[in-house]
Amino acid sequence: MFNYLVRTYINRQTLISIRNLYTSILSSFSPNMTTDDTLAPQPEFDPTTPSTPVSYPIKTLEELKQRTYFNSFHFQFNKASVPLSCNGVDGVMLPNRRRMMVCHDMAGGYIDDKWIQGGSNGDSYAIWHWYLIDVFIYFSHTLVTLPPPCWVNAAHKHGVKVFLLYVTFIYF
Repeated sequence: MFNYLVRTYINRQTLISIRNLYTSILSSFSPNMTTDDTLAPQPEFDPTTPSTPVSYPIKTLEELKQRTYFNSFHFQFNKASVPLSCNGVDGVMLPNRRRMMVCHDMAGGYIDDKWIQGGSNGDSYAIWHWYLIDVFIYFSHTLVTLPPPCWVNAAHKHGVKVFLLYVTFIYF
């Protein structure tokens, strides 16, 4: 009986709300204490140095021009391992109907989902209705946004195409 009541009234959103409330109370008592590891100072990232494999964006035109991303230690790990399930004759066609494109704005991106071998935050991958999506765009507010393989694998598993986003900045 108790389990039924708990499952009925406590869902995932309730647990997230409780965690957010706990975090805000904790930070109000001690502003220097935080439960978020991303706020801690991080050492400067060097893509040529072996470490835990991560996904990362191309941030400058110089990096793009020199193609340094392909010389990175991390490049060999930044490849999707799930092939796109074919939904057309050649596997490229979109269905002949109205289609849905989702641009997932990561507001800075490459934080919780940068870890190629998986991370500890289950809320990082919160798309529940893949079957409604035809095209997925991973957007992280950087010059060239390369979707981490975890997103590409999830999309391909559900037959969803993933597009690379290239942001151009025009200054007047």
